[in-house]
Amino acid sequence: MFKNLRGYFSNDLSIDLGTANTLIYVRGKGIVLNEPSVVAIRTEPGRAGKKIEAVGQEAKNMLGRTPGHITAIRPMKDGVIADFTVTEQMLKQFIKKVLDSRLFSPSPRIIICVPCGSTQVERRAIRESALGAG
Repeated sequence: MFKNLRGYFSNDLSIDLGTANTLIYVRGKGIVLNEPSVVAIRTEPGRAGKKIEAVGQEAKNMLGRTPGHITAIRPMKDGVIADFTVTEQMLKQFIKKVLDSRLFSPSPRIIICVPCGSTQVERRAIRESALGAG
């Protein structure tokens, strides 16, 4: 019963995670996000991790214009994930941009398009990336 009830309150998202652009469709609203699949990453010499500086159009505007410690990359290649953690962070930022920031909102129900020629490993990577994103 609660599963059916959750469907009334959660947002239904369809995501086309493409190499060039990412599109997000929200049921009842249409396509609400159409941004480039680009992420700007800051790498600092003293730290071991990567910090996401910008995603989407803002990161695309940084292509070729960034200082040495910031790189703008495309985490998708030929329709599949090339960099798992960066893709997960990109999805998280895009979903946060699309969803309302309510205090007690349930996690969204998400459908992600995958290329028909993708392998089971590539499909699992996309599924894990979406689960990690929210």
